[in-house]
Amino acid sequence: MQAINALLAAVLDAAPDPVSGAGVFVYGIGSVAILIVIARIRQWRVARADDTTFGDLLAEETVTAGREEQAALDAVAERHRTAIAPDAIEWESRAAKVGTQWTQTLTIAAYPDHPTDGYLSGLFELTDVSFDVTAHLDPIPQARARDRLQATADDLQADADLERSVRESYLNDRAAAATATYKAVENGQRVFEQSLYITVRADTRSELSEAVTTVRSTLREPPARLEPATAICLQDQALRSAAPIGGDAMGRESIALGGAVGALLASPHSPTMLEEGGVEFGIHKDTRSPLVVDPFAREDGYAMFTVGDPGSGKSYGAKQNFIRSLEQSDDRIGIILEPLNNWAGVNDALGGQRITVGGTLGLNPLEIKPTPEHVLNARGDDASPLKERQERALSFFTNVFATRGVELGDRRTTLEMALGEAYEQQGITEDVATHDRESPTVRDMLDILAAMSESPGEYIVRTAAEAEKISDDAVWLLDQLRPFAEDGQFEQLGRNSEFDIRDESLVYLDLAEQGGQVGGHTSLLMELLITLVYERAKETDKEVVFVIDEARYLMKDAATLSYLETIFRHHRHHDLSIRLVTQTVDEFFEHDTAEMILDQCAIKQFHKLDGMDAAWADEFGLNHPQMRFVQTATPGDEESGYSQALLGVDGEWRGMEVHALPREHAVIEHDPHEETAPLTDESTPAHADD
Repeated sequence: MQAINALLAAVLDAAPDPVSGAGVFVYGIGSVAILIVIARIRQWRVARADDTTFGDLLAEETVTAGREEQAALDAVAERHRTAIAPDAIEWESRAAKVGTQWTQTLTIAAYPDHPTDGYLSGLFELTDVSFDVTAHLDPIPQARARDRLQATADDLQADADLERSVRESYLNDRAAAATATYKAVENGQRVFEQSLYITVRADTRSELSEAVTTVRSTLREPPARLEPATAICLQDQALRSAAPIGGDAMGRESIALGGAVGALLASPHSPTMLEEGGVEFGIHKDTRSPLVVDPFAREDGYAMFTVGDPGSGKSYGAKQNFIRSLEQSDDRIGIILEPLNNWAGVNDALGGQRITVGGTLGLNPLEIKPTPEHVLNARGDDASPLKERQERALSFFTNVFATRGVELGDRRTTLEMALGEAYEQQGITEDVATHDRESPTVRDMLDILAAMSESPGEYIVRTAAEAEKISDDAVWLLDQLRPFAEDGQFEQLGRNSEFDIRDESLVYLDLAEQGGQVGGHTSLLMELLITLVYERAKETDKEVVFVIDEARYLMKDAATLSYLETIFRHHRHHDLSIRLVTQTVDEFFEHDTAEMILDQCAIKQFHKLDGMDAAWADEFGLNHPQMRFVQTATPGDEESGYSQALLGVDGEWRGMEVHALPREHAVIEHDPHEETAPLTDESTPAHADD
């Protein structure tokens, strides 16, 4: 107590006088502090007496919404966690089960001394193997790099000088190579520590084994020439080294100069194609690089072949490619030929001319047009446009008889005579200047055949014995060509053409009849229209993009195929790019001629095709991974937003994804029955097909 009293006395002595200025300030501040403490204590007591929480003050729906938001955020966090890391990993000596996938990580034991640019391109071209490639590149300071390389070269040279065996030559070569590397660094070459890891993934152990074998073989073959090695008992370190944000846990670095690093970095870009003047067919499925191809830059022809199951995205992709081809150049003409009314929306959206051919419009199979001077000069003095036109007309008649199951036989000579007479009566001769005159028609031929049956003597060559055969042949031909007369099945083909495509930049030749149903003479009409387009391509100096959808109708008749094969052999001389679109490949191998037509297609595009088996893959030159890619390709739909396809250009194959821009999608999906075309950028790309 004495100590406490003494302390209080000391405090009172030190305290200022209450009436002084300092005393007023000190005692005022103290009073305020005491009042604040008392107020806080009273609030604490009131809060303890009241059990109401903040949540009790909110509306029930607000609390419920908050709980739902918290649950949603927790779900997103869980998805993020599982996306970044698997639930569990099972480690084995040569593989690991990461989540539901099996993986095996390979390292590179040896690199080529002089790697070629893009030496990993073969790896990136694999279409049915799932893999990750991770490269660690650490630059080494120039001074330290020079010291290390100099020491290495000196050691190798010293070992070579001491060696007195066959190994001396080997060490001398190594020392010379090290010296050359040292000189390159002295001259400014950058030096890096480089390590490479490839993680192969598959759903099962057996699939993983096949995939690893494929990857190993690819890495050993040119242009890579690498020595891959499995990280035995070190799969955990190898997988961490292959992680996108992980370091090099294994430490398998090797020295690489800047040129070797550049060759490595070029690899993801080698599988892509960036041809000047081309259009983007899609993006590479692995490297995400665009595949830009110019069909008119192919040395073996400009034709293209697209195949896929219904709903696979083939028609969508064909339409998109057609649109891009026309937009690429103002010096191009677009022509569409198909029998099922599937391209009407595209044509209407682009403002093209639609011509319904399967109805009553006249289409003359004997029509001839003047051949431009530049075409004649390119073909030589012995070219005969008239004879070529007559040959195509005879091919047409042969097809007419074939569709009806009738053999023309030796009556062909009489038919040729009537055809030549028809052109002669119109004053059309070998002189190209006469080819602008009015063309003969099939009905003119009917009149000539009638005259031949009544007065065959005027058409004999040598003896009167010919007259009887000429008369009999003429009567037979009159009967067979009866459908071209008025009110006949082909009456619209018996008169002059009633439309012209020469002044149009976009033409839709619609073969659809009522309700989009096609008749039995579809291939006949398609052949005539192909002739029409071919003649148009010959006379223009513009490039012609000609799409033939449902091409299977053309592959059924040998006569049509023979004529079509001739067109394909000469199409590139007239800047004509024919693009066949179909659902199956069987019809292209039923006749040798159809297979020859397929060989003329420098570009082939396979969407999902269930019928792609080992036999068909062998016919097209596809390996097993490529065949599997076609079998399992993603079809186009709104959910995925793209379709997958295997693109072959000049025999080289690349897997790709086909995406559409919003405005392209609006054109492709445009309904021609709507009053206005829905060409808005707000449209969402999707893939509806067939």
